[in-house]
Amino acid sequence: MFGLTAYFYKNRTLVEGAGQYKTNEILTAYLEYDFPDLKDTLDKCKEFERRLHYPERGDENIEFDDVIQKAFMFYDRLDTIIEELPPYDKLQVKRNRLYNIMNEHKYLFNNDQENHDSNYYPPDFYDHFYTPSYYDDLDADMYDSALQLNRKLSEITRDYRTFVEDCIRVKKVYASFLEMLHKGNEYLNAKETADFYRCFLSEQEGKLITYMKLEQSGTMSETFVPLNLDDDYVMYEKYKFSTIGGFLYIDFFKGLHNHFLPRKCNMCGRYFLLEATAYSAFCTRRIKGQRKKTCRDLGSRKTYMDKVNSDPILLTYTKAYKQHYARYLKKKMTQAEFREWADHALVLRQRAYDKGLSFEEYEIEIRK
Repeated sequence: MFGLTAYFYKNRTLVEGAGQYKTNEILTAYLEYDFPDLKDTLDKCKEFERRLHYPERGDENIEFDDVIQKAFMFYDRLDTIIEELPPYDKLQVKRNRLYNIMNEHKYLFNNDQENHDSNYYPPDFYDHFYTPSYYDDLDADMYDSALQLNRKLSEITRDYRTFVEDCIRVKKVYASFLEMLHKGNEYLNAKETADFYRCFLSEQEGKLITYMKLEQSGTMSETFVPLNLDDDYVMYEKYKFSTIGGFLYIDFFKGLHNHFLPRKCNMCGRYFLLEATAYSAFCTRRIKGQRKKTCRDLGSRKTYMDKVNSDPILLTYTKAYKQHYARYLKKKMTQAEFREWADHALVLRQRAYDKGLSFEEYEIEIRK
């Protein structure tokens, strides 16, 4: 139901029917998406997975239409979320799948609880599903149809539950892994990445819940195909995934290898995609109320000022630089004199770091 076919080459991904994405662009969107309470959503998924089947007992018979009506509304809300997420926002996800399944087997049910005469013609599509019979009362054909209905209900409820579990894995496991990965504010080399991942896996060994582990869901198959997307054929890896979780797993590790990684901006707190360029802890989103200023603009300056204020040698250098630059602007120093001082100041700063000058000597010399 949520299966997809994707092609991978270098740092780009082609999803069949949805177009091209950058590696880990889709994962970034899931990390950034503001889901409703996923734990509560998963609990409801499990409840419907348990209760949606052709009634076998009297209490199930009485309650079935009420349960199915609640399920229609619940899965419709879930479909709305799914339609907002890539790649499903471009794949035209089918709505009302549960409703259509029920109507494929409508002759097992009544559309109302009235006693109709022989002239009554039921509607083409039922809105309600009252169960007039138990398993024991069904003839052979109806019994077989009820078993088919149960298999379809089991599949659709399992698929929705797996989708929600995949989203929880993104928010809990991928987010945690990435937060730890970015602590050093730099890209890791291959050995560092392998060591880090090995440690992360060792921490997960005791976990019993699969969606709390960094692993794929569903099934996948891989082949290789030549594709011509840029006026020349190249070999793409072609995967068929049964779940979004399987896709995110493969896409993530390709990005991990090539430094295409989501991270959380230290300024606005939102996720953005690092694309193997210069490492930054800040995104390039515009800041509201700051004309043409981005998180990266203000964040870089804040990082520098934090470093300056925590480093007496650098702080002294910065103050002296501003003082001498002000003298230059007021024509109290020539450009040549200012450049000479600036070069000398860098030498003094390095000597102070190297302990060639005491801080007191450095402070006196740099102000001259």
